[in-house]
Amino acid sequence: MDFNIARFDLMTMRLAVLCADSGSLSAAAKRAHCSISAGSQRLSALEATLGKPLFIRDHRGLHLTEVGDLFVAHARLILNQLEVLKAQVSAVVREASEDSALV
Repeated sequence: MDFNIARFDLMTMRLAVLCADSGSLSAAAKRAHCSISAGSQRLSALEATLGKPLFIRDHRGLHLTEVGDLFVAHARLILNQLEVLKAQVSAVVREASEDSALV
């Protein structure tokens, strides 16, 4: 199976992680600051891109499939690395500001 990785956006990755954590699209959408409809469309588009469902949906909520578990594990790594990048860039910017204030 071949898919276009460029179709994976960070917001959708975060939404998938939030769905996995909460077991609920409505809770995840609220935390991601998007509507349930928009969240549902994002997940559906992601699943279409992958060619497999990420979640089993039932009356109790969302449950990860094998593909979903794999996707969410990698999404967590990517999102965590972005947080590390953000912190490191902020530290460099802060140091540069402090250095220029000393001049």
